[in-house]
Amino acid sequence: MYASQRLNTFILFSCIFLFVGTEVLLSPFYPQFFEKVFGIEDLSFTGMYVFLCRLTVVLISPIWGLLSKRYDAKRLLLIGQTGTAIACVLMATSQTEQQFLVFSICLLFFKSSYLLLYTILLQHAGKGRKRVTGLYHAVFQSSVIVATLASSWVIQLDDPLIVFWWAAALDAVQAIVCFFIFKRLRAYVAVPQDLDTTNNRVGSFGFLMKMALIIFTLHFSVTLIRPFFTLFSERELHTSVFTSSLLFLVPSLMAVVAAPLIMKCRSEKLPYFYKIAGITLVISLLVQGFVVTIPAFILFRCLFGLSLAICQASLEIVLFQRGGNVHYQYGIVSAFQNMGLLLAPLSATYLVESHSLQHPFIFAGVAAAFHLVLVLLTIYSKAGVQEEKRIAKEVNHRNVG
Repeated sequence: MYASQRLNTFILFSCIFLFVGTEVLLSPFYPQFFEKVFGIEDLSFTGMYVFLCRLTVVLISPIWGLLSKRYDAKRLLLIGQTGTAIACVLMATSQTEQQFLVFSICLLFFKSSYLLLYTILLQHAGKGRKRVTGLYHAVFQSSVIVATLASSWVIQLDDPLIVFWWAAALDAVQAIVCFFIFKRLRAYVAVPQDLDTTNNRVGSFGFLMKMALIIFTLHFSVTLIRPFFTLFSERELHTSVFTSSLLFLVPSLMAVVAAPLIMKCRSEKLPYFYKIAGITLVISLLVQGFVVTIPAFILFRCLFGLSLAICQASLEIVLFQRGGNVHYQYGIVSAFQNMGLLLAPLSATYLVESHSLQHPFIFAGVAAAFHLVLVLLTIYSKAGVQEEKRIAKEVNHRNVG
């Protein structure tokens, strides 16, 4: 039985790998994609497209979490996977940029349900939630690496839209595979109710909002440099398309490297490592905009990726160690995360059009500094750390009981 559970967990993580890969496949080259496929040279369209897509995720993500309170999360996920496959087919047949935008919104409406796949794994992990979190980020970033490498090839295809036919097929396969896994493995069907119900002190709404704001500021800061990163690399560092994609994925590679360290790190050491990682994150963001040599740029990209991985995983560990309805909690936090991903491209577009390609790095560093101060004043203040230790003891005692 244990071997069967491990196999099914492996398959579900494989689904996460495919989900992330198909989502980020073209993201490093959206400006080039819209110019090649639809003849759109205005960079503001890229900013508007990313803005509307992220707005959709912000609005829809909490809805899937709320629905999981009334309906089985597994069934909701299967509905989302099926809808995602259909939306991908529609995107592959787009004739204009307006059609592509509308079908993209439809895609993200259904694809937002995939957050349930991560929380299903967390829900059944018990005391192994830190391990699941570490594995999730390793799988997530590994998929980003593969997808980014593939994107430099896809963007050079005569018809890049063909990639959405492939994505539709993969989503359909995932839906079929998950259907049989959920049907066969009872552990993923029966959800203990006592794990979804906690007292108000442990699962306080105030704490959830605090975490949501912290995660918002983190993702806003690091996403500022993403929309025009490949253009920055090509124009300022004079790299090729393939080299710029390699530089784009360096932080993802470092996140994979960091995953085993995160899983082995004791919870009481996380505040210390977070402070170091936060400072490194601020410095690496600022310096990337001014480095003129490739070796130095790679060094600070590595530091950026390592520190970001530690920050992201640490926050999720703090969030999920309290127990409660992980579907609802992650839905709310994901909405704020995507709000950061929503506002960052608009801000980056304004900074690039009004100033230069270096300015997103400058403002990203400032935003990351604000995030770090916010964390040090709340969850990782002296009082905050003591509170988290007390909460962790209460949750462990309840789980044992």
